[in-house]
Amino acid sequence: MNWTPGVDPLWTVSGAPTGYSWLPQAEREYQVCFKCHSSFTSLPAYVPDGWDGTSYVPDGLPKLAPSNTDQVPDSRDMAQEFNPYNASFHPVAAQGRNQSIAAGAFVDGWSAASLVCCSDCHSNPSSGAPQGSPLLHLLSGQADYQTAASGTPQYTGGELCFECHDQGDYVANGRDSNFRRSNRNLHAQHADDATCYLCHDSHGSEQQHLLNLDASVLDDPIPLYRHCRLRPARLHPGQPVEPAGPQRGRGRPRRIRV
Repeated sequence: MNWTPGVDPLWTVSGAPTGYSWLPQAEREYQVCFKCHSSFTSLPAYVPDGWDGTSYVPDGLPKLAPSNTDQVPDSRDMAQEFNPYNASFHPVAAQGRNQSIAAGAFVDGWSAASLVCCSDCHSNPSSGAPQGSPLLHLLSGQADYQTAASGTPQYTGGELCFECHDQGDYVANGRDSNFRRSNRNLHAQHADDATCYLCHDSHGSEQQHLLNLDASVLDDPIPLYRHCRLRPARLHPGQPVEPAGPQRGRGRPRRIRV
């Protein structure tokens, strides 16, 4: 993507940016992606399919077009999702807020200080190019990411999340998860009855730790979730993380490429 134009959002508070600057030559990969995947342009209104662990299903991203009024909606505006004023976000435009994640909770090459390129998550796992993928939503990885039937997870270990986050700490009984009670790994406990998507947004959230509960489980008879209630989104009280310099992936410089 060298010599490719892009747009740079103007972030002043959490939520959608107040405007954009046109860049004749983008410096960061996300600035190219935001030309189509942000409020810089008109965003699509269709409802995407999802994966329920065994098959593709319609309306498979329930947080994106929720029918439950208690749901905190996910946004199609990636400039809103990755806004560094948000309470939490994957580190695309700026380093992530939660710097206390244990090093062992990541796979080799990633850390709490890493920055992420869009193409780290959205690419063809065979070719590495972001223009296509055999998996839903142009995702990388070796298995589809489950968003539907989120109370009955079907983990394979090849999901996109585990290319950065250590599977043993999040779905097994690893010791490096900070979500724990005494010696109990609560990530592992919840993973028996929940996908990552059930509890977390993929890009950014108005709440800390990318939390945004899939409201459909509030009516689910699964005992683990009978206590769940959506709380009003709580914005991070601090100042935003300063947008980072030249983009890095896996802790090392990464060139913008086609």
